[in-house]
Amino acid sequence: MSDHEKAAHSHAATVHISLYHDQVAEAAKGGDVEDLPRGYYLKPDFLGTLIATCCASIVAFLGWVLPANTLALINADLGESQNITWVALVWTLATAVGYTLIGRLSDIFGRRWFIVGTSILGLIGNIIAATAQSVNTLIAANVFNGLAASGQLSFPVIIGELVPNRARGPYNVVVLFSSMPFAVFGPVIARAFIQHTERGWRWSYYLGIILSGMSVILYLLFYWPPTYALLHVNGKTKLQQAKTLDFMGVFLYTAGLVLFLIGVSWGGSTYPWRSAHVIGTIVAGALTLIVLGFWGKDFSYNSIRDLISDRTVEAYSGLDYPLIPMRLFKNIPWVAITVCATVGSMIYYSMSVLWPLVVGSLYTKDVVEIGWKSCAVGGGLLLGQIIGGFGIRYLPRMKIQMFVSALFVCAFVGGLGSINQNNQSQTIALFIIGCVGVGYIEVLTLSSVALVWEPEDIGLSTGIMGSIRSAGGSVATAIYTSILTNKLATNVPKYVAPAATGAGLPASSLPSLYAGISTGSFAGVPGISNGVLAAITEPIKTAYARSFSTVFLATIGFSGLLVFSALLSPNVEDYLTSEVARKLVHGGQVSETSSASRKDVESHSP
Repeated sequence: MSDHEKAAHSHAATVHISLYHDQVAEAAKGGDVEDLPRGYYLKPDFLGTLIATCCASIVAFLGWVLPANTLALINADLGESQNITWVALVWTLATAVGYTLIGRLSDIFGRRWFIVGTSILGLIGNIIAATAQSVNTLIAANVFNGLAASGQLSFPVIIGELVPNRARGPYNVVVLFSSMPFAVFGPVIARAFIQHTERGWRWSYYLGIILSGMSVILYLLFYWPPTYALLHVNGKTKLQQAKTLDFMGVFLYTAGLVLFLIGVSWGGSTYPWRSAHVIGTIVAGALTLIVLGFWGKDFSYNSIRDLISDRTVEAYSGLDYPLIPMRLFKNIPWVAITVCATVGSMIYYSMSVLWPLVVGSLYTKDVVEIGWKSCAVGGGLLLGQIIGGFGIRYLPRMKIQMFVSALFVCAFVGGLGSINQNNQSQTIALFIIGCVGVGYIEVLTLSSVALVWEPEDIGLSTGIMGSIRSAGGSVATAIYTSILTNKLATNVPKYVAPAATGAGLPASSLPSLYAGISTGSFAGVPGISNGVLAAITEPIKTAYARSFSTVFLATIGFSGLLVFSALLSPNVEDYLTSEVARKLVHGGQVSETSSASRKDVESHSP
């Protein structure tokens, strides 16, 4: 380690605040990369872990990108259900819950079986989805797939703690790039499956079964991170530790987040925003999350005082490892990074669902062409991720990079408020550039979030960010879909009705016509004719264009928050050292090492 890196590492160490961790054995610590065995990163254990992580990441994209871009086609095949949007929503909801649980628990008990377990969940979810005969079964499958994705997309934790701090960005790019065929060309591939294979959309899940199986096998063979014994020298046994887990925190967090996201998802679609169902569920979820911060034995002035100081209220229950330490939210760099990641994901997740509808309603009805033009989402995102992965490693001042990327997102995605049916090239160009900005922000946040918190809690800091980020995606999808639905309810009658009645359609047929516009079939509309269909073609596009314009203008408010948070984000050059947080222990043979480490700790104890 150079003198500069030693000084930087010393500086970074002073920023961290110790948690209630047991002594970590030397066998688990990575130390300086120069102290690792020669050829460490070319050994089968590390390469096998890297390949397994790539396979798992691909499964997550298969379970999200391909179905999200073909929901209407899947719905038609399974029998038309009003619940079809829940196929996408439940995936992001389950992922939001899983990120925090897996990140926190794997910090405590070791990562191996949590990561293997999520890949097994992915295998089960893909099997259920591939054999689903109804939309409700597909929704149930995506509960498994969403929980699995929280582990499959935890590569910043799995690989991040095994490589030098300065190499986290490039390694994140390696994993992200491995998913390129499906992350970028997923919309085309999904439609090709539907058009050219007998099993259609189910092939998305057949591939998921194959790759999930591969990731399980590879993780079992090669992924040997530090075990519980190495992470807790002279600490509690697993059973003792399990008895002190924050079960109430897990319940409050899961219940609160699920209730809140269900309420938001219902709003404006299943029920009106002012309905008791929506308001009651959102309020109940929000209050439950607030209680999470205050539960314990002491609700006095002292508990409120300590909540805003360096302690967490959950500590009153005697918990060494509260599920979510409230003081995490006092770390301004971490909060800024998390907000940036969340706003970026709000655009990515919502546009994965809405962008194919933009293309299909304004520019083309050809299924394959819709697929190619829908690649703008993943293509722009991946390009930004690749540039950002090397940017955080080789360019100075992450704050400046984050701020410029935020401006790109605000300007170019907000600029899509100018969308109409006649400016296809401009619209796609603006959208791609905006997605490049989102991708750049995503890889900056993934690569830096764990650098501003204790290395012992890389799963905690990354997992909570991932959970908030995924929840933001669910909220944005619900909000933007609701805005689109409400605006269409106004704009379709405004622009289509005069054209339809002027072409001879009876006024009494207008409700049937509106329903036909929504479903894409006009067969049941009384009095419909080729003349009427020709007359309403452009007005329908105008109604959709005006509605989409409102959706894109609505992103500006969130983008403004993104720009502000980017200004608060940290520069992380001082953290980009050659320090490695953890190392693999070959074959999991740790008993002798663990015993030696315990004796070493005991011999140096006062």
